[in-house]
Amino acid sequence: MSTWQIDLLEHLRARLPDAEVTAYGSATDPKLLDRWSDLDVAMSLHDSIELEALIDTPLWAFQETSEGATQIVRAVLADGRRVDLTVQGASAELPRAPIDNAIRFDAALAAVRFGRGNDLIGLHLTLGILREALVQSMISADREHGRSHHRYATIFDPRAEEALAVLRPPSGPRTALSAYAVYARWRQELEPDYEPAPEGLEALIESGEGRRLL
Repeated sequence: MSTWQIDLLEHLRARLPDAEVTAYGSATDPKLLDRWSDLDVAMSLHDSIELEALIDTPLWAFQETSEGATQIVRAVLADGRRVDLTVQGASAELPRAPIDNAIRFDAALAAVRFGRGNDLIGLHLTLGILREALVQSMISADREHGRSHHRYATIFDPRAEEALAVLRPPSGPRTALSAYAVYARWRQELEPDYEPAPEGLEALIESGEGRRLL
């Protein structure tokens, strides 16, 4: 039975006939694949490539690190698929990161963790998103009152309870989505030009829950 991981692996090999493209992790054993699995792939390139053009799908969020001459890219695609790339030789060129890239990436990881029952890590990541959401409201309070020291409660303090409400059990992938929604709404109040984009996270969750075929 074909999976999106195998299909994408074959797509990469077809697009990079002169490169070494090797899968590792769960994609090498169908028994290890589940609805929350990503594709882990190592690529040895002769020339740099644009990652979005290579995959034929926009990146919704990503994280890039390096270990010596090795580039490591962990990407969440706009359609909910996730790809971890280890790149040597040349590099994979990335698009400009969205303004809330780090929050998006953590929300995606939290959703996957919750989906697999790893609630400790899922909650840890979600708390980070909510902390950043509260920072947005703290800034709003400062702007409203023209100062950063507030001896008494402001009109924004009830939002602490709103943030806590996101964590009401049972926890699950949509806990991460709710946290992202709270963060996005409060940030948009501060930055009217900021445009939330939950679609990639929604696609990831729907795929993991079996409501969306990839």
